[in-house]
Amino acid sequence: MKILVTGSSGFLGRNIVNCMRARGHDVRGLDIVKAETTDYVIDITRRDDVMGLSREGFDAIIHLAAYPNPRSFVNAGALKGLDVNVVGTINMLELARTLKARFLLYSTSNVYGKPTKLPVAEDDPLRPFEGYGWSKVAAEAVSMSYHVVHGIPVTIFRLWKPYGPYDNGVVGIFITRALKNEDLVVNNGGVDTTDFLYVEDLCDATELALRKDGAIGQAFNIGLGVETSILDLAKIIVKLVGSSSRINVQPKTAEPFRSYPDVSKAMRILGFKPKYDLVSGLRATIDWFRRNL
Repeated sequence: MKILVTGSSGFLGRNIVNCMRARGHDVRGLDIVKAETTDYVIDITRRDDVMGLSREGFDAIIHLAAYPNPRSFVNAGALKGLDVNVVGTINMLELARTLKARFLLYSTSNVYGKPTKLPVAEDDPLRPFEGYGWSKVAAEAVSMSYHVVHGIPVTIFRLWKPYGPYDNGVVGIFITRALKNEDLVVNNGGVDTTDFLYVEDLCDATELALRKDGAIGQAFNIGLGVETSILDLAKIIVKLVGSSSRINVQPKTAEPFRSYPDVSKAMRILGFKPKYDLVSGLRATIDWFRRNL
């Protein structure tokens, strides 16, 4: 399968490009900045530049390119943030329409806001409390609009906390500090929770979504389906590294933010079954950081 991955210079993009290439796919990367996994340096908000790829004959587009979190979205401002996260998505959908390619949008658990019940299911209300989450709701909406109007075979993944090589989020920060025997700082008393998924399992889910007709027109929660607190994550990493790092737990300043997904729909329709639990995934990630730090 010939696949275009947008956002290929970022943490997730690098992993997905490398993983899908290792599985025998012809994968090309697109990003606004150059990396070893990026073949096309293109700004996705420039439609003419995006449409210039229509001669490449891609079978599928995996769309990751976006401002990746609330902080980066706020720093960019709503106009620029929506231009990239929404207009950029529309431009990639236009390319998919021209190519008659499958389209997999990586969205986020932020579309649900603060859950009112756990675990979170796909038919729960979408009610973000920040601009980034709303931009991803909009990206989902335009993707489904292209599916309904133009018949583009669209699938949406709502991700919690993928981690692995190149990680620059909480997992990567904790591992880096633990390897240096530095303090790990845990905010809000360590009571906030989320769900962590190793990138190899995300790659499995991605490949399944691009092959299964039942995935078309569907949104899926993608994760382990296991709730883990940030304090427990820190403790596990320190133990696995064998570090002398101290865990500096900051006072609780807000009500716990708890979120983890019901992944039964992905298991039922995609046949998705994670191979890595948190400990085995963290071991693999720590090994990578030891070699590359």
